Amino acid sequence: MKRSNDSYRILWKKTADGNAKILRIFSSIPTMKIPNQLAGIPVTEIGNYCFAPTCQLPEEYLTTESDNLTAVTDLCGSFLKSILLPDTLTKIGDYSFYNCRKLSDVTFPGGALTIGSDAFMNCHSLHKLQIKCSAFEKSSLRQILAQISWDAEVTFLGSNKHNLQQVSAVIFYPEYYEAYNEITPAHIFGSRIVGEGFRARQSFQNDIVDFSQYDSIFPKACQEESEQTLCRLAFDRLLYPYHLADASKIRYANYILAHGQTLCRQLIHDKQLEALLFLLNENLLSQQDIEHTLTFAVQSGWSEGAAAILHWKQKNISQQTHTRYTFEDW
Repeated sequence: MKRSNDSYRILWKKTADGNAKILRIFSSIPTMKIPNQLAGIPVTEIGNYCFAPTCQLPEEYLTTESDNLTAVTDLCGSFLKSILLPDTLTKIGDYSFYNCRKLSDVTFPGGALTIGSDAFMNCHSLHKLQIKCSAFEKSSLRQILAQISWDAEVTFLGSNKHNLQQVSAVIFYPEYYEAYNEITPAHIFGSRIVGEGFRARQSFQNDIVDFSQYDSIFPKACQEESEQTLCRLAFDRLLYPYHLADASKIRYANYILAHGQTLCRQLIHDKQLEALLFLLNENLLSQQDIEHTLTFAVQSGWSEGAAAILHWKQKNISQQTHTRYTFEDW
C-alpha cells in the first residue's frame, strides 16, 4: 500500500451531513490506502465514477495533498491495482470502480456498506477481497459478491474495534454465469444459472456467512466445477476450518487426497510453502503425490520449496502411516 515517500492528491467535498466524500485520487503508484479522515473530517463515501476512467467533477471541491507531491497520475481505470478503503466508509457510489480492469484486491471495512449500482463492473481481475471483521460479524460481503460473478477469495481479517489483523476464515466463491436456451419452435429463451458459485453466494443468514449452508454445496459442485476450483475451495476450508463440521471436513479431505497433484502444482506455481507444509503435516497427500510434488518443485526451479519438502520427507516419511479419510455416499 501507500508508503511515506509516495505522492498523492485527493479531491473531495463535504456531504450534507458534514462528512467527507472522495471524488478523485491522483497517485504516483497504483495502490492506495485511503485515510479515515481528511482535514479532521471522517471519510464516509466514495463518489460515483470515482475510480472510473472518466469522471465528471463538480466545479467546487477540496484538495488534500502529500507533502512531497511530485508527478502523479489519475488513480483510475487500468492504473489502479489495489486499494484499502477507510474504516469509516459507509457508502460506495454507482460505478465507483467501473472499468478498473487491473484492480486485483480490495480491503473493505466491516459493518454495513451501501453498494451503488454496478460499482465493480468490468473489474474482472478482482479476485481477492478482504473484510476487516471476523467471520461471525455482520458485513456487506453479500452485497459485494452480488456484483462479482467471477472467482473471488474472501479473507476475514478480524474486528475493526480492536484493529486486529488475524485471519479468522478464508472462503472461495467460484465463478458462475447465466446461460440462455432457446425453446423451439416458439423461439422463447429460458435462462439458467451455471456454476455452484451462485448458490455459494446465497449462503448467508442476517448478513453473516452461513458456513454449514456453504459447505453443503460441495457434493453438487463436484459434479459441475473444475478440479482446480474444487481443490481451492476444499483447501481454504481445511486451512481455516471455521465452523467446519466433521462430515464436511471428511468430504474436503477426501477430495484433496484424491486430487493432491493438481492442488500441489498450483501451490508450487504460487510458491506457497506454508500451504504445502500444511498438506504434508495433515497427511493430506499420498506418498505418490509427495514424490510428484517434490519432482515438480525441482523442475520448476523452486529450490526453497524442494528443500523444504525433502527435509519434511526425510524427517517424517519413515514413521508416517498414511491414513485415508473415509466418508460414505458423498
